[in-house]
Amino acid sequence: MKKSGSVTVFFVLLLVLLASVLFAFLEAARVSCLKTEAHLCTGQAADAVRASYQPELWKDYHLLFWQRTGTDAEKFADLYQLQKDIIEKNQEASVSQKNFFLLPVHGSAITVEQYQLATDDGGLAFREQAADWVKKTIAGDSIDLIWKVVTNAETEQLEQSGSRQEQEMEHILEQYGSGEEPGGTLPGEQNPSETEITSKPELPDIQENPLTWMKKIQKKGILALVMEEDKISAKETDWSEAAGNRQLQTGNWPEQASSGAVERMLFHLYCQGHFSNVTQNADGKNLNYEMEYLIGGKASDAANLKVVVRRLLLLREGANLTYLETDAQRSQEALTLALSITSALGNPELAEPVKHAILAAWAYAESVSDVRILLDGGHVSMVKTAVQWRTSLEHIGDCLTVSADDTSGEGLGYESYLQILLWTVSEEKITMRAMDMIEKNVGIHMDDMVSRLSCSYEYEAAPLFWDFVQIGNGRLTSYHFRDQAQILFGL
Repeated sequence: MKKSGSVTVFFVLLLVLLASVLFAFLEAARVSCLKTEAHLCTGQAADAVRASYQPELWKDYHLLFWQRTGTDAEKFADLYQLQKDIIEKNQEASVSQKNFFLLPVHGSAITVEQYQLATDDGGLAFREQAADWVKKTIAGDSIDLIWKVVTNAETEQLEQSGSRQEQEMEHILEQYGSGEEPGGTLPGEQNPSETEITSKPELPDIQENPLTWMKKIQKKGILALVMEEDKISAKETDWSEAAGNRQLQTGNWPEQASSGAVERMLFHLYCQGHFSNVTQNADGKNLNYEMEYLIGGKASDAANLKVVVRRLLLLREGANLTYLETDAQRSQEALTLALSITSALGNPELAEPVKHAILAAWAYAESVSDVRILLDGGHVSMVKTAVQWRTSLEHIGDCLTVSADDTSGEGLGYESYLQILLWTVSEEKITMRAMDMIEKNVGIHMDDMVSRLSCSYEYEAAPLFWDFVQIGNGRLTSYHFRDQAQILFGL
């Protein structure tokens, strides 16, 4: 009896040991699976945040951002609740009434460690998403073509040339018309009080003296030269609380390097595709001329259009004057007229500077014609040929009635010229002005738009098989797991 009893106790102890080892292995395997389950819950929570992007931003501007709400102390309260809810719902869905779920984990804490806002680093995240959208929607050949246009335009040099020629022309006008009243005459125009100057017999057969014409149009508003007043938008808006004028909130994501020249051009193309201009119908927006606002930065459509028209006139004037100076026939026409004007005044030695003033006036008239064509939906070549030239000295005033027709199909359109002008405005200004318009049109603050997050997650789970382990005196009450995830918004 003693022998059989000692053998039974031994086997009972051995069975208890084997069972404890078995349950310990089962619990160890379960802990490994709990870690995997926690990681799956992290992915589900992150996907829930990605899926809760700001819908109107995507619909109207193809931008993916998560919108935070609340005070600074609770600015991510909605995000925490969203992720906790999705974790618990997925856990509940895993536990059916008929099955026993071995891997229940519960989120105990979620913390946002780092985040980046759309306005951080000068709006870098905004520009990156905009550039990515263009890469996915515009053919590479088109991008290459536009790149060549904007990099070969020499915009600043042409504008400076146009401005310099206008100043020289004004000097000539002052020199020959300084003693006249605003309604007086200029060289070549008949003056009843000076019978010795009879313009018609002395000048070639022209409709109007270019210098006289230039003096007249300087008194007009610049927009009146290129567009009828009733067609100009009267919209204006208040930018005092715009992104570019207020103190912006900032994230704590490590600062990133600014984008390069190619990304900048892609951002400009994005703006062209999502913001309206004077040649389009933009009802329902705070401003009709949004692309013009990117360049001008003014409060009203009319003021922004005026900035753009002025710069286009200078740009075209520089290019047109460069052409006139290389066209022997037209230069000779200007010299002949200059000799007639200066001879009538008794100063033929001044024919050369007057010739340059006439060429500048002629180039300006051609520029007015060019801008009118662009605003009417036509095209104008950056560098013209003799065939493409429209105005004449004989009928220089006809430039005020020009509009697009079948002959204005060659060259660049208005939007291409806007791309050239955008290249001369600082990247930061364009970015902030673009976000200004998005804020106004959508009714949001771009410094509430989160572009990326780095979150840490803490989970709890109760032991299951460990309660059957009889080895040792320690008892586990819960397991704690920690996981991390980066949530990135973009295409």
